[in-house]
Amino acid sequence: MNEMIHRVMICVGGLILAFVLLLAQPALADFEAGMAAYKAGDYAAALPEMQAAAEGGHARAQYALGSMYNEGKGVPPDRALAVEWWRKAAMQNHAQAQFALGVAHSSGSGVAKDNIAAHMWFSLAAAQGKKNAERLLQVIVRQMTPAEITEAERRAEDWRAAS
Repeated sequence: MNEMIHRVMICVGGLILAFVLLLAQPALADFEAGMAAYKAGDYAAALPEMQAAAEGGHARAQYALGSMYNEGKGVPPDRALAVEWWRKAAMQNHAQAQFALGVAHSSGSGVAKDNIAAHMWFSLAAAQGKKNAERLLQVIVRQMTPAEITEAERRAEDWRAAS
C-alpha cells in the first residue's frame, strides 16, 4: 500500500511540475521577445511583451519594466511605478533590482528618502556581488547614525531569513 501511495505522489508531483513549467514558458517567451525589441530601441514593441512577462512573475522582466518606467522608454516616466516593479523583482532576489531600490531610497526618487531602506537594499545587492552597491553602502553609512545602521542591518538579516 505504501508503495502505491509513493508512486501516486511521484506522478502527482510530476504533473504539478509539468504544469508549472508550461505556465512559465509564455513569460519566458514574452521576456525574450521584449528584450530583443528593447535592445533594438523599439520600446513600443518591447512594452507589451515585458508587461506580460513581468505580470507573469518573471524577475528580469519586472526589473526591465521598472527601468523602462524610470527612464521613460516607451512609457511616460513614472518613478513610483518603477519602484513598484523593482520591488517585485527584488523580492525574488534580483540583485540589480535591489541595487535600484537602494538608489531610489537614497535619493528619494519614486519613494520617500529613507537611508535605512537604502542601506538594507544596498546590503542585499552587495551580498550578491554588486560592486556599486558596496561602494554606495559605504557612502550611505556616512549619512547614518549608529542606531540607523543597526536597524538597517537587522532589516537585511530579517529579509534574508524570510527569503
